[in-house]
Amino acid sequence: MKFKIVLAGDGAVGKTSLINRFVTGSFAGDYKATIGVAITSKKLVVEDQGVNLQIWDIAGQTLFREFRKKFYAQAQGALLVFDLTVPKSLDNLNLTWIQDIEQITGEIPFVLIGNKVDLKELQAVSPIEIANFIDQHPNIAAHFNTSALTGENVERAFSELTSQIIASVTT
Repeated sequence: MKFKIVLAGDGAVGKTSLINRFVTGSFAGDYKATIGVAITSKKLVVEDQGVNLQIWDIAGQTLFREFRKKFYAQAQGALLVFDLTVPKSLDNLNLTWIQDIEQITGEIPFVLIGNKVDLKELQAVSPIEIANFIDQHPNIAAHFNTSALTGENVERAFSELTSQIIASVTT
């Protein structure tokens, strides 16, 4: 099976770092902003199924909003990424990202990722705010707080989204 997934969220929330951690198992602190889209792939086994994930890292800067919509076509799932230290990055998922994705794809499974959990002393988004956000979006199948730096919950988030896609295509 081959699935196209997108990582969506504001610039500098850690999308590229999460992909790098997931695909290569490493972290580099000196990323440049993604221009347009970067596509990576990884093979994995989820629920006894061999899966090839085609991972689309969508540019987060506002100036790319109209341009990036075409990259959502045929996506079967999305990781919605926000920065736990920047509350506006969660708000923006609701204001632009989810609407833009669903306008192109219809309803697809989402997994919500609060990234940079390793920066505990700087966290500015509460668990209650996250729970309220999830309550407003019934197609958010799961939520994970992750750290691209340490790898915490990164594999779990990608695997859960893959499981949700498998469930959605086999029903």
